[in-house]
Amino acid sequence: MFADEHHLLDKDYISEGCSTLDSSEASVTHKFIYPHHIKKTYWIEGVVKGHITLGASDCTSTVTAYRATVCKIHLDNTETELATSGWVTVNDTLAWDAGLSVGEEMVYPFWIDVWDEQMLDEEERIYFKIEVTCNNCTHLYHSNDSTWEDLWVSIPFRL
Repeated sequence: MFADEHHLLDKDYISEGCSTLDSSEASVTHKFIYPHHIKKTYWIEGVVKGHITLGASDCTSTVTAYRATVCKIHLDNTETELATSGWVTVNDTLAWDAGLSVGEEMVYPFWIDVWDEQMLDEEERIYFKIEVTCNNCTHLYHSNDSTWEDLWVSIPFRL
C-alpha cells in the first residue's frame, strides 16, 4: 500500500536523528499517509484545517494556485477523495536572493468542510494530498524540525 510514496503524516515531532528531506519540488502531487489505524471503524466529520509552506529555491518563483485534499486508500490500492479545499487561486511571486542563497517563503492556509461524515474501516488508510500550481523553482517545505511547523494539518476524527 502506498509503495511509491515516502511521506508520513504524524502528529508529533519525531527526532532530529530521523532521516528526512527538508523540502520537495512543489509542482508534483504530494501525498502524506497517516501511518496509524485510529480504530476499527471511525469517521471524519467537521473542519479539516492547516497550512502549507512554499518557498523559492534556486530562482524567483511564482505560485498561482493550491489545493488540499483528504483521501483514503483501500486495500486494493484504489483511492477515494473524501473532501477538498478546492483550488485556491493566488498570484504570489517568491523572491530568490542569489547572493545569500535564500528564498522568500509564504504560508498558505486551508480549511476543508467535511459536513457529510466520511467513514473509514480497518482496511482503509487516510492520507493528505497537496497540489500546487507553480513554476519549477518552488518548493514545498516538510522538514522534521521541532522549532518550525512548515506543514500542519488537523483532522477531526470521530470514534
